Amino acid sequence: MPWDDEEARRHVLRLEELLAALGGLPDHAAAARANDAVQALVDLYGECLRRIMGQLADGAEAVRRLAGDELVGHLLLVHDLHPDPVAARVEAAIAEMRSVLRRKDGDIELLGLDGAVARVRLTEGGGGGCGCSAEPPDAAVRDAVMGHAPEIEQVEIETVRASEPQALIPVDSLFRSPVTAGRETG
Repeated sequence: MPWDDEEARRHVLRLEELLAALGGLPDHAAAARANDAVQALVDLYGECLRRIMGQLADGAEAVRRLAGDELVGHLLLVHDLHPDPVAARVEAAIAEMRSVLRRKDGDIELLGLDGAVARVRLTEGGGGGCGCSAEPPDAAVRDAVMGHAPEIEQVEIETVRASEPQALIPVDSLFRSPVTAGRETG
């Protein structure tokens, strides 16, 4: 039976645990051989995937759908086959977060990419956070950016508070009589 996304995530976490445990094996030669075997398997599957993607080159929409799948998209990244450059994927994450943040009078802007670092400005509105979950908005932004572009190692966030709306008419002028107000200007 095919895995749903949650099952795939559990499998990825288990695989990461198993691979990390190889380094702790007392027989370093066996651990190195196991790591080499895993790398050879990854390389072989990567070449197979590269050939599959080559056959789909004429079907750009099919490639986009494949890349949009969380598990397949990450696999394409591992083998440097993802059709979208990192900047486009970071911009997609920012766009998704922008729609969430704007519901709370906030906003987000990509300030720039410098290697594996994304710099972002987060403007918090009066609604208090992004409303996307119990986590702070900066954590949600980091998760979104790194989820779309796992090669981003750090998300630097500049947080600014949206300024309070300024009154168009000074409040004290509302309580002056028209006669008094006219004398002050004349």
